[in-house]
Amino acid sequence: MERVLSVADYGNEAVGRVVGFLIVAIMLIVVYDILARNLFGMPTQWVFELTKQFYAAHFMLLGGYALLYDSHIRVDVVREHLSERMKHLFEVIAYVIFFFPFMSIVVWFGWRFAMRSWRAGETTWGVIQLPVYPIKTVIVVAAALLMIQGIAQFVRSIVYLSKKS
Repeated sequence: MERVLSVADYGNEAVGRVVGFLIVAIMLIVVYDILARNLFGMPTQWVFELTKQFYAAHFMLLGGYALLYDSHIRVDVVREHLSERMKHLFEVIAYVIFFFPFMSIVVWFGWRFAMRSWRAGETTWGVIQLPVYPIKTVIVVAAALLMIQGIAQFVRSIVYLSKKS
């Protein structure tokens, strides 16, 4: 069981480490834009759209990584006063009532949203029409990664509760 859970951890760890470098790409693109505008008087028309999409991918794809490292926002006001066993019980209940239903909806509607964009060949508005369908696909991938990590965290809480009975 732990081997299966570590695969989820490893996957989100790998994605997190790779996607973390998108911030470097964003920075380099913005620096290029600043130099092009100020030194050469040649403003770019594509930088804003591209950096917006890169940042969206960066933000969304790191969700599973953040959950792996317990960096998501939670109701610590309640949770901090609970025993370790009650924290795990609270986690199990929260996953069942909130996390799994919400993530299932995000995956389902995100898939439909992305497929509609792919079929239409959707692009951004403006002079430079960047494709939008890759970033809409990232919604589904990010939700799936987060769901996989959520399942791993949920199973760990169940295992903890079953050992301490």
